[in-house]
Amino acid sequence: MAIKYRSFGIPAHANPGIETGGLIGESKMDVLCHLQKSFPEYTAQSWLLNQPDQSQRKKKIHRLLENQHIQLPFILKPDTGQRGSGVKLIRRTEQIDSYINQCSAPVVVQQYVNGPLEAGVFYYRFPSETHGHIFAITDKHFPVLIGDGHSTLKQLILSDPRASHMRRVYFKRFQDILYHVPNNETTFPLVQSGNHAQGCLFKDGMHLYTESLREQFDIISKSLPSFFVGRYDIRYANKDDLMQGKGFKIVELNGAASEATNIYDPSNTLKEAYQILFRQWELVFSIGKECCSRYGL
Repeated sequence: MAIKYRSFGIPAHANPGIETGGLIGESKMDVLCHLQKSFPEYTAQSWLLNQPDQSQRKKKIHRLLENQHIQLPFILKPDTGQRGSGVKLIRRTEQIDSYINQCSAPVVVQQYVNGPLEAGVFYYRFPSETHGHIFAITDKHFPVLIGDGHSTLKQLILSDPRASHMRRVYFKRFQDILYHVPNNETTFPLVQSGNHAQGCLFKDGMHLYTESLREQFDIISKSLPSFFVGRYDIRYANKDDLMQGKGFKIVELNGAASEATNIYDPSNTLKEAYQILFRQWELVFSIGKECCSRYGL
């Protein structure tokens, strides 16, 4: 693509309103602030901790919890994180200071949206177009284990065909309860965040596509300054409501470097996954080129 378009930097201009177009280093909070102002009913409430001193951050977050009436659980994540790195669901107050001690970069405090369903919606629009499009939808599945009344959590993880491949992640995540024995027929969720690297299963979700959904994301996207391509990560409770373009909350919006994550559907062949990826990057380069012409970049 860089050879075809005679520039490696074209994708950085695909979203002029976002730093580097969303390729790397952009602030998640900057984007969320715009969404919170324009569409608060569709956006998870978020706050930024950017104090240089860790003790100041701890004071700020505890004041924030009290003043904003933030209930447990809630999310902590780096403001410039990549691929879900550093995303933590805080269930107990003692986890707060531990997280702050380990993270020196600015941190986003975010309302936990129960969902329990999650999806990724890849949207794009050329600057010359009046209406945008949904390129792909990822339907995210959260793996669970079923207790048998005698096996420990560790044994259940090791005996599960998929969870066993993620055992290092799960052993660390559940280190305090690895030898707990879940009751018979009790479901035990392994993942709470829609992150592929942490064990969430990604499936193609274009069965969720409707014109109502496209129109709603078009309206939201046009409210953002010079935004044309990226992936919305959303949580929702009801598929029927989602397909009507309502009843969801945006937890993150990623720019030009985001993927149409339906490529990770296990039913895809490697060839099919790369075909989707190449089409996606063709769009990013094409939009970047048009932005350069239109905005004199």
